[in-house]
Amino acid sequence: MTQTGTPTGWQDYIELEKLTRALADKVRLNIVRILANSQEVNVTDLTQQLLISQPLVSWHLAILRRNGLVRTRRQGRQVYCSLDAARCQQSLRQLGDVIRGAPAAPAVEASPATVVAPVGEAEAANTPGAAAGKPTGAKPAQQF
Repeated sequence: MTQTGTPTGWQDYIELEKLTRALADKVRLNIVRILANSQEVNVTDLTQQLLISQPLVSWHLAILRRNGLVRTRRQGRQVYCSLDAARCQQSLRQLGDVIRGAPAAPAVEASPATVVAPVGEAEAANTPGAAAGKPTGAKPAQQF
């Protein structure tokens, strides 16, 4: 476990979750599509192409920027946006790893102090989720 209470090796999954949430909006997906087809676009042009207000475009860009998918630069009063293609490719590889069932992080050998003894069948029957292979104390998936 990490200091934040996250099981070791899940940090990649948490990052991937943030990324997929950032892309889980049709406007943001459209922004990514527009930026993928051009070197750089200013916010005014994005506003005209998306047919939404400039503050709303800026709000969506801020979400994409926080997740590392979009870079912005200011030139005078104009803000220019570009897609971080390397970050997008990295995210696609991570998602592909999840789909293929690859581990979230490279396996780390356990030190003798962290080796956990196997749980007996009687103990497993009384431990919720243990028989199903779930970590104890795991929360159910959030329903949308």
